[in-house]
Amino acid sequence: MKASLTFTFSGIYVPCKISRDIYLEFGDTTEGLYGTIELPTYGPACASKKIIQCFLDDSLPFCSIVLPSKLFGFVPTQPTVDFCYFEPMQRDRIPVLDSVAFMINDQLYSKLMVLPQEIQQQQFLHYKYGINSLETVVHARDILTSGLCQILSCSPFPQGFVDFTKTELVLIKDIDQKLSTKKYINEDEEYALPKIGTNSALSVNLKSLPHAILKDLLRPKSYPHDDDSIYAFTDAKTLLRLDVTSGSFIAVSNMGCIRLVKLFVFLLPNSFEKNAIYVPPKVMASFSDCHTVTISKSNIGYSDIPIANQVSISRVGGWLQSQKCFQNIILASLKSFFSDSKRILCRDDLIPITFDSSMANLNITENTDETSDDGGLIQYFKNDSLVWFIVTSAEVDVTSKDNVHFIIDPHRTKLITTNIINKRPLTFKKCDLQRYYGFAETFHYDMHNFPYVRQLINILETSFNCSQKGISLNASVLLHSTTKNVGKATMVRFASKHLGVHLLEIDCLSLTSNLRQMDSTSKIIGYIRAKWENVLPYTSPAVIFLAHLDSILLDVNANQDPEAIKLQKSINFEMSKLLEDFTSEFPGTTFVGSVSNIDSVPSSFRSHMRFEILIPVPSESQRLRIFEWYLSSSELNNDVQQDVPLCCADDISFSSLSSQSAGLTPLDIKSIVKTARMTATTRYYQELRKSRWCGQSILIMQEDLSKAISKARDEFSVSIGAPQIPNVTWDDIGGIDFVKGEIMDTIDMPLKHPELFTSGMKKRSGILFYGPPGTGKTLVAKAIATSFSLNFFSVKGPELLNMYIGESEANVRRVFQKAREAKPCVIFFDEIDSVAPKRGNQGDSGGVMDRIVSQLLAELDGMSTDADGVFVIGATNRPDLLDEALLRPGRFDKLLYLGIPDTDVKQLNILEALTRKFVLDSDVRLIELAKLCPFNYTGADFYALCSDAMLNAMSRIARLVETKVSQYNEASGESISTRRWFDKIATKDDTKVVVKMEDFLEAQKQLAPSVSQAELDHYQRVRANFEGVSIITDI
Repeated sequence: MKASLTFTFSGIYVPCKISRDIYLEFGDTTEGLYGTIELPTYGPACASKKIIQCFLDDSLPFCSIVLPSKLFGFVPTQPTVDFCYFEPMQRDRIPVLDSVAFMINDQLYSKLMVLPQEIQQQQFLHYKYGINSLETVVHARDILTSGLCQILSCSPFPQGFVDFTKTELVLIKDIDQKLSTKKYINEDEEYALPKIGTNSALSVNLKSLPHAILKDLLRPKSYPHDDDSIYAFTDAKTLLRLDVTSGSFIAVSNMGCIRLVKLFVFLLPNSFEKNAIYVPPKVMASFSDCHTVTISKSNIGYSDIPIANQVSISRVGGWLQSQKCFQNIILASLKSFFSDSKRILCRDDLIPITFDSSMANLNITENTDETSDDGGLIQYFKNDSLVWFIVTSAEVDVTSKDNVHFIIDPHRTKLITTNIINKRPLTFKKCDLQRYYGFAETFHYDMHNFPYVRQLINILETSFNCSQKGISLNASVLLHSTTKNVGKATMVRFASKHLGVHLLEIDCLSLTSNLRQMDSTSKIIGYIRAKWENVLPYTSPAVIFLAHLDSILLDVNANQDPEAIKLQKSINFEMSKLLEDFTSEFPGTTFVGSVSNIDSVPSSFRSHMRFEILIPVPSESQRLRIFEWYLSSSELNNDVQQDVPLCCADDISFSSLSSQSAGLTPLDIKSIVKTARMTATTRYYQELRKSRWCGQSILIMQEDLSKAISKARDEFSVSIGAPQIPNVTWDDIGGIDFVKGEIMDTIDMPLKHPELFTSGMKKRSGILFYGPPGTGKTLVAKAIATSFSLNFFSVKGPELLNMYIGESEANVRRVFQKAREAKPCVIFFDEIDSVAPKRGNQGDSGGVMDRIVSQLLAELDGMSTDADGVFVIGATNRPDLLDEALLRPGRFDKLLYLGIPDTDVKQLNILEALTRKFVLDSDVRLIELAKLCPFNYTGADFYALCSDAMLNAMSRIARLVETKVSQYNEASGESISTRRWFDKIATKDDTKVVVKMEDFLEAQKQLAPSVSQAELDHYQRVRANFEGVSIITDI
């Protein structure tokens, strides 16, 4: 229901007043009236509906509401919105909150903490802010008093009742003085508006409107055929200083450029900058180089502007303008633009035209007009593309007050499209066209967090600046990565929009259908040349971008067929020549290519590339920025066909999400957010079907995102090589207390206190576990990863071997590269003696094992310098077989012996760890069982002992069940099966497996040690040799 709205200066939780007709909407309910109120906004809003208590005021006019402005965070010292959307709400649907967190000024907090009882704090909230138990609805982020108190969060819903007997009130001290910035909008403004000024002109900041403004927010209301492309907006004080009313024509000028705009006032609440004029893209395009403009009064009205007889407009050069498939839809959209309103233009005006590129194949003829069926379709398209036109000339017969501007009347003005003109696009900083028109937005890179983006922009900017001065750099950039989907194309699109240059993009994957044919070279080169040659003269400066360049450029392999080699050399040469031709023929052009594997790009082509930039998998800080982008309100609600907006819950921790998602690409993160969005939406509508109140928005919670991350890892770990965080804790391992302490000293220190290593001291990041088999070396490595929330790479020796020369060493490099991309990470080399044996002792003719060892040594040398957060753990039964170079300080410099438990206490610890999830009978005495076990049992032996004991218990229970079934059949005279007995008769005690002491004893009698005493003595000698002393006891 749309209702008239008036604001008051009263307290935030004063009930709103409603007129008699709105009161009747509640039906039989006469007391405890509540409703939801939504204010119109100047852009996409999230969770703008608020529940508020209402009461009848018969003095109010028809369909009107009065409510406190502080509820929506502003003081009404300037014109406000005068309508809202109201819906009655049943009181029993409003939830009672579990907890409410208040952030309080430090001085007020100290005074409240002096109060001896909690009820006194509740009384303070009641008397000071009017919060009544089970009556007042509070909302998250409500500012109760500027600079003193704010509601930080509400749980489990963002708004609801406070029950002083059940709701937990949490008072939080404002240590960081955050409340000093939490003020009502316009609170610092004077309550009396300033006097009307006598300025004939004002200098103000020029800003671009972030979104198109709803016509309902125009005061005064606009006429049906007004030109909305010249609507500008400012605050009320600027209007008064200029001595004009809202809706008046004013002149905007700078350095000889004058444009006529219709100026409207911004209504409160809004967050726009004061002393600034906000203009749409059409006006901003005329002042693209200006930060401030002069605005002045104008005595011109619609009647003073002449109607043009004929107007010539030209296309502004661009990639879309050069594509023949879009011509009809662009012309149809252009005609629709001029037929909707009487447009006010002047010479050199730039005109933005949006269209739906997916509709290019529809049969839209050039003769489409506003009365035809095709013309009617235009208004239903979802536009996703933008082109520009420019006014080149106009014929006007009538002399008027304004000799600059003219009106295009669709019934009287003849419109002619002429040639193509080169104009530089608007930059992101001046006007975000994608956001304004509701297109899918390009990710906004933060230059500080993404240094490689800054590097690309610096190269492009330098190239364009030099070309303007007549210096030809012929710059070319090759973007490469070790992982796919890291955002190379997104990066190029952002850079071109950031610099305000044209982007000409071709995906080489679309050219591979003719690859390997005899005439493939001429077809591919001809296609690229045809696409670029006609558009480059009108798009300078420009970036020409070839994505997936490695799909058509391949390094020549001597083992290939001679014809294939000749064909490949031909296309490599022609592509290199094409690159040189375009960069030299069009000086303002910079070539950018992207590849996934730079090693596959032929050297003949790479030699022509001036710069190469590696795009890594996002780091933790970069992933945090990507999560913030995809979880922003605009991205969450972009292209979502539903009435309920999506929002992030207050419990979301972006730092936690970025830590959990190590090794994932931007595309993976986008998929994670999409999965979480679907989960939250499903939960919302399931609760709604149960007639429960679920809030005015769909909340995406931390749990939704965490589950989506886990699901992504489970689904894509094999395909994308994402490492896993194992689920093994120290409680799962017994008898290794001393080893645990050594590990904590090695790994915990550099992770928690990296500042201690800034003096140049190298980190110790290599640990080697050695000892008899079955002593828990792999379990300890997994427990390390779990304990420190590290990603875990497990590498087996044979996985690194490859039949092709050089591929085995490349596999070693890839393992370490993935670990760097997924840091903090643990690389675990199990049975490392099979990967790194002593060099010179191997019988392989190619020397592959020696090369693997050398590569491994080189990678380990980099661990202590450029790979913070990457730890390498090795495990071996034969350390005497390892190459000695591995064991020097800086590589595997921490050797830890994992031996066999040699005391009853250590054996007891292992048994307790293995049986902690067992249901043990009261007669089980693990210490007695440990005394029966010899001292050459390994951890694996004890695992086998416990497993056999559980199996014995299950067999005993199975025999007991068979006996019970037989007894039941004899007593009842029936013949039922065991399955039916379990379904109909058995109790929980019948299926409960309890392990008794006899089960352990039976298992112990049948268990043979996996390590003999002679083998154990051998390991003791190996240990004594490595540690330099004679050691008798095990760790």
